Amino acid sequence: MKEERKSYGEAIARLDEILEDIDQSKVPIDVLAERVVEAAGLLKRCKSVLTETEAKVKDVLQDLDREFGDPEADGEEAD
Repeated sequence: MKEERKSYGEAIARLDEILEDIDQSKVPIDVLAERVVEAAGLLKRCKSVLTETEAKVKDVLQDLDREFGDPEADGEEAD
């Protein structure tokens, strides 16, 4: 699948392009369905990248909390 190889930035740029073309009625009706399918694939790719990134960031933050301690986990609130 081509969308799987695109970076997040490339996928977003292509999505913007598709949406702008559709919004400005530049997409012929004969290819509209193709563009919608392509956009759906790009959205799935973006969601996958975001979900993966979120999980990685969460893991790193949890590792840091374990290493350096989390004052909020002890019931103390930082002011």
